Amino acid sequence: MPKTRKFNCRLIQTPGLCTLLLTALFFGAGFTQTGLAGADTWAYQLQNIDIQAITENPSFNLIVMDYSADGSDELKFMPEEIASIKNSGKIPIAYISIGEAEDYRFYWQAQWLDNPPEWLGSENPDWPGNYKVKYWYPEWQNIIFSYIDTIYAQGFDGIYMDLIDAYWYWSDENGSEPSAPVYMIQFVENIREHIDQTGTGQFYLIPQNGEYIISETIVTDQMAQAYLTVIDAIGVEDVFFYGDLDEDNPYNPDIERLDLLDSGYLSNGIPVYSVEYLTDTDLIQQYSTEAVQHGFIPYISTRPLDTLFDGMDLYQSLTGDVNFDGFLDVLDVVVIINYIIENIIPDDTVFLAADIVADGVLDVLDIVALVALILN
Repeated sequence: MPKTRKFNCRLIQTPGLCTLLLTALFFGAGFTQTGLAGADTWAYQLQNIDIQAITENPSFNLIVMDYSADGSDELKFMPEEIASIKNSGKIPIAYISIGEAEDYRFYWQAQWLDNPPEWLGSENPDWPGNYKVKYWYPEWQNIIFSYIDTIYAQGFDGIYMDLIDAYWYWSDENGSEPSAPVYMIQFVENIREHIDQTGTGQFYLIPQNGEYIISETIVTDQMAQAYLTVIDAIGVEDVFFYGDLDEDNPYNPDIERLDLLDSGYLSNGIPVYSVEYLTDTDLIQQYSTEAVQHGFIPYISTRPLDTLFDGMDLYQSLTGDVNFDGFLDVLDVVVIINYIIENIIPDDTVFLAADIVADGVLDVLDIVALVALILN
């Protein structure tokens, strides 16, 4: 019986140059368009942030983080701290909620609890201290603009905009504002315009979730295209392992979301940064395989986002597993031999899996390298 090895998804320590090749092939002109060519691995942490730990970890090259050590303006990170992240070769992106107000941020006023402004809605029952906002009101947008100005002055290279899907609350759940999807698109456009007017250089806009906004009935094709034009990527949660648990939900891919992310975003050159909340090794391995097949840039964490995990190198997860069954074994060798004998050029994803030595051709060297991996 031939010796086999379970192909273990690893959170590696040094991302290889081939990762960039893999991501470039997946997204093609999209990375050229957005300027995120080097951001092929990422990390996401909002609490217990240690700047030195970020700078010293070589496993990712884009970090989404809070602008402050505790969310307050008093403990916001200094420009030299953000500069140290950039000097380590990483792109620092600041988390910001644009669809809800948070009562621990600098803009919060205690009197709002008893005498809320017209644009402030009810508290989110799932997230105490977070409040719905009528984000189309100029008063709220000006607060966000001020927030972004602070983030920009710190030296961040962009923002990770949460609660894009807040539009659903106003248009469907609450039902008081049918035009909410349009207003959210306009808000994001206003953010881009504000940045263009006040800043210089590239500043990335990455919405988290809310991908359905481009397919809402009230949103015209022109509006959808405008939205895709002003964003540089999209972040998504719980696409493959959705469920009621905080972590380690069973494999439960949302096919509708996957189809939309492919047809609406990836096909338009918008990279997809995916995060799943997993601790189980087998689930992490499965996620890695799925991410490769869908062309996502993956990351695993736990729901509180209070720990810095290593970035996931797609190339390391892919190498040699030509039939994507999660194992390196003789079946993969047979597939590669067949490609070589029949002079078949596989599609990009399979080619990268089969090109073990990463020299751009499939030949006997790749067979020898794969056998060595299997026997190792």
